[in-house]
Amino acid sequence: MKTGIASRPSSTVDGQEGIDHPVEDKSVMGRGLSLLEALSRAGRPLSLAELSRETRLPKSTVHRLSAQLVQLRLLDRVADGFCLGLRMFEWGSHAERQRHLRMAAIPFLTEMHSRLRETVHLAVLDGRDIVYIEKIESHRAVHCPTYVGDRKPAHATALGKAMLAFSPREALHTTFNNPLTLSTPRTVITPGMLNQQLQKIRETRVSIEIEESFLGVACVAAPIVDSAGVVLGAISIVTPTFRFDPNKLAPEVRTAARKIAEQLEVSHPAIAY
Repeated sequence: MKTGIASRPSSTVDGQEGIDHPVEDKSVMGRGLSLLEALSRAGRPLSLAELSRETRLPKSTVHRLSAQLVQLRLLDRVADGFCLGLRMFEWGSHAERQRHLRMAAIPFLTEMHSRLRETVHLAVLDGRDIVYIEKIESHRAVHCPTYVGDRKPAHATALGKAMLAFSPREALHTTFNNPLTLSTPRTVITPGMLNQQLQKIRETRVSIEIEESFLGVACVAAPIVDSAGVVLGAISIVTPTFRFDPNKLAPEVRTAARKIAEQLEVSHPAIAY
């Protein structure tokens, strides 16, 4: 969920995200949303002191607002502080475009996961970031540290590059006109090199990324593009680098992405993406 009041996470070279402080919004709604944004970015419960630090709001204000948000079921009070409440999940699950995309994609993601036994993702583009809206985790050796609702810089992920390659010129300007941050030492942050990658993705309809978002992890992704050329999202297969085989995985993810787009055209032709 993007509210416009918070800046995006900035990445560091150890693969962990540092949270930028939100832009100040003095309205009650703006301050309440800043608490929700901080918890969403953190992906874990935050204490009163942590919420105060991440939002730059006084502890007294955080205490008052968080109590109101708990009453509204937007936050839950837990042992470690506060976490997003069930109502947030309910609202998110009804986001129209993402819900239909997810419903169309799940059968194909499930089939790929069952057959290949690797982690699979579904994501959408939101500004300069991707947002994961589905994940089926592999139970094999290497864990991929992502979760549904998580954000990552688009330029540092195979999913993001797959979507950027087929995005309107305005979206590319947003990416290229801002600093490209490191997620790992291998993240491509040179505009010229990133542009070359995007051009190759347009030609092959496959995006390959090795240790740019997480060390020890490689990914192959494909965009979900409708008949009008509009990118709806992207899917990916993730493996540890030691068993990464893009020649095997690329046709799998490309075919699945095409079938998802076809399914959406049949099941929800009237929805404008």
